[in-house]
This record gives sequence, structure tokens and C-alpha cells, in this order.
Amino acid sequence: MRRGAVLLALALSAGCVAHPVGPARSFDSYAAKASTTLESTISAVETVRLLAETAADGSAMGPYTSVAVSEQEDALGGVRGTFLSIQPPPDDRSMQLRDDVSALLTAAFDHVGDVRIAARRGHLDDLDVVARPLEQDAAALEDVLDSLP
Repeated sequence: MRRGAVLLALALSAGCVAHPVGPARSFDSYAAKASTTLESTISAVETVRLLAETAADGSAMGPYTSVAVSEQEDALGGVRGTFLSIQPPPDDRSMQLRDDVSALLTAAFDHVGDVRIAARRGHLDDLDVVARPLEQDAAALEDVLDSLP
């Protein structure tokens, strides 16, 4: 019985690990993880852009918009945290990729936050203007994604 309790405790504690992602052993492995991160980020950014445009043209209500944008911000925060927890291989290309992706994730996260704040303040008429930097974020994310193997 004692062994079962120990196994249960281990299983439960393993589920509590903040970022259960290990190291990447090669640049290609790290680039694959970066690709997945970039794809998820692009999806969140484009969703927020669509929400902002829809709200600005009067086709979405404020409460829906603010909750939906907040959910995308939460998802983006999780993606960012998971990627940054990956130990990159010890080479210059991997470290540069980490720096580039980190900067893009932070910019996108900040801009999505700006949209959430504006939506919660009820500034729906110009939400598409607030979301405009996300267009550049999406393009930069796509550029890095296209450059990966």
C-alpha cells in the first residue's frame, strides 16, 4: 500500500510542473519546437486581429470580445512560457533563434494585452486601430517560421 501512495504522489506532483518540457538536443529539434510555438502564436494573433476588426465594425459585443481576447492572451502566455522553458542546444544558431522568438512572443503578448485593455474599457469602435501592431507581429512571426528548416 505504501508503494501505491508513493506512486500516486509522484504522479500528482508531475502534473504540477509548470513547464514539463525538456531540453532540445539539436538545432533541428529546437527549430521544430520553435515552429510549433510560432504557429500557435500566429493563430492567437490572427484571432485577436479578427476579434478587433469584428468589434470595431459593430458585429461583436464588448463582453464577448473582452473574454475572447483575454483567452487568447492566456493561451499566448502559456505558449510563451513553455517555449522559454526549453533548454536550447549550446550553439549560436539555437541561442539566436531563442532570442528572436522570445522577442516576437513578447511583442505579440504585449500587443494582445493592449487590445484586451481597450476592449475591457469599452473602446470597441477603434479596437482595430489598437490591434494594428498585431499585423506586423504576424508578419514577423511568419518570416521566422518560413526561415526554419
